[in-house]
Amino acid sequence: MKLLNIKVLILIIFLTGILQIDILNISWKYLTTISIVHAFASIVLSIFYIIPFVNKHAYKYIVVKRVNSKIGWTLGFILLLCILSGFYLFFIGNTGGDILGVYSFNIHLYSSFILIAFLLYHTKNPHKNALKSMASIFVLLSILNPTNSYSYETKLVGFELEDGKTMYHSEDWTNSTKCKSCHTEIFNQWADSNHKNMVDSNPYYMVMENLAGEVEGQEFRQWCMSCHNPSGVTTGLTKSSHYMNENSLANTLFDKQAKTLRDNYKQHGNSRLEEGVSCLTCHRISDATSQGNASYKLDITNRKKYPFEDDESSLGSYLGEKFINAKPKVHKDSYMKPLYKKSAYCASCHDETSPITGKQIVSTFKEWENSPYNNLADKTKHKSCIDCHMTNLENDKFSPLKGTSTNGGVLKDDVKVHYFSGSNHFLSGLKSKKHEDQTLQLLRTAAKLDIDIKNNALEVAVTNIGAGHHLPTGVADFRELWLDITVKDLQGNIVFSSGKLKEDGNLDIDARPFMKVFGDEKGKEVGLLFWKYKTLLSDTRIKAKERRVHKYNLKENLNYPLKAEVKLNFRIYPQWVTNIVQKSYPALPSPPVITIEEISQVFKKELRK
Repeated sequence: MKLLNIKVLILIIFLTGILQIDILNISWKYLTTISIVHAFASIVLSIFYIIPFVNKHAYKYIVVKRVNSKIGWTLGFILLLCILSGFYLFFIGNTGGDILGVYSFNIHLYSSFILIAFLLYHTKNPHKNALKSMASIFVLLSILNPTNSYSYETKLVGFELEDGKTMYHSEDWTNSTKCKSCHTEIFNQWADSNHKNMVDSNPYYMVMENLAGEVEGQEFRQWCMSCHNPSGVTTGLTKSSHYMNENSLANTLFDKQAKTLRDNYKQHGNSRLEEGVSCLTCHRISDATSQGNASYKLDITNRKKYPFEDDESSLGSYLGEKFINAKPKVHKDSYMKPLYKKSAYCASCHDETSPITGKQIVSTFKEWENSPYNNLADKTKHKSCIDCHMTNLENDKFSPLKGTSTNGGVLKDDVKVHYFSGSNHFLSGLKSKKHEDQTLQLLRTAAKLDIDIKNNALEVAVTNIGAGHHLPTGVADFRELWLDITVKDLQGNIVFSSGKLKEDGNLDIDARPFMKVFGDEKGKEVGLLFWKYKTLLSDTRIKAKERRVHKYNLKENLNYPLKAEVKLNFRIYPQWVTNIVQKSYPALPSPPVITIEEISQVFKKELRK
């Protein structure tokens, strides 16, 4: 076969390999075909054409003609490296724990570029500057494409894998469905929670991750994925794959009791990743700090395993459960640690700093840390994150749930529920009214109102009586908490109004929301691009135990009695944000306005100081 034909074959193999690079973002539908063509074409062409030709070519020029070509020797060596590393990747693999797999990936990647460059230069009279050019190309590739296998180690990723791996395989991530057989009630609580539904079935998140990737580059997605999609980012995914392609949300947004997850497990076992924070994510964190940005250490493989524990067959799963239940202490020790009761554990993802500006975007842990609830000296006053967010509620009061966390397990006085109630009643409520109710009850424990009229002004006081952090917290630039005020005279005429919604669903300009407003370096609001936050334009949130008074001036000479009706309203996302998300996912309904506290009082006459 002529040299030109061999070059064409190698070029085809090279191109099908290049098309698999993540930054090209080739559709998976086409990528599977490309990868098959690359693998099998490389094997067949190498064995039957390229290697025989190179052998014959080398014999002709080295043995017969005795040509000593440095370029030829180098080309042959690089070709050998490329072939051997490719064979290793295909037949043995690069699952993350094998250092040879990591080396093979890098060798295969870099040598392929250099090989093509050498082929372009390799003639009977090689260019005298060829070697210098090749060295320059290699250095340039090293700068432009620094990679360590499929693992990304940048400031965007805060977590560490503590079991000696550089990345995980999808089958390392035990599907949470497997936990259901022994922890049925806990699984059912988690299945409709926001911790589980953080990626595929959260259209707000998907829009934001896609936006972040478009604005800052695709690698920036990893900052989001480290907490929202840990199984994805630790297995080498550089973007969150999701079921909501082509606006078909029905499969996941309204998916109850993790039906899609359970169905996938029945059909595919552990070969498919699950979205969000799985059982394994939380229960195999080996260490965590309060720095935020995924400041946790993960160890999902280095644990003691029972016989048949990872067997996916019906018989194997049955036997595995029997071995675990016969002596469960090792199993419990593998998945429960004292760390999990500490608030710093939650802070690893519930505090957030922009990797671009270094500004703290979310400071929930820091707010709690500086609050009266962080009081280790007085256990009666101390409350950790799980005391509020993993405790059952009844009649708007904390009511620890008596029961078991394991089927047939020890009866406990306070089972830590896995509803993970916070502020987002909306998305979990689309799946479960129980979850929505638990969150609404928690919201109603947060604040109380008192009102008065003095010196021709309505005074409205909001006291943060229940939240162990600022009110609101979390992504407080997107949360809407505001006072809705109506004052009427004796005839029922409205003499004062504030905090109403406009016809388009957005807050009126006279509303006084309790929230953060982020600005860029020029003081312009950043809007959706919250990671560009450089200047804090305002922060009107209410600290834990703080009483905040707002005054509203009334008209002169009003006729008493006056009736004041005040509501403390909450909406999980502003309407303008929802409008943007609905353009991508029109099946998404708009979040309702929730009243978490209200007060009505008649004032017979104006009070004066």
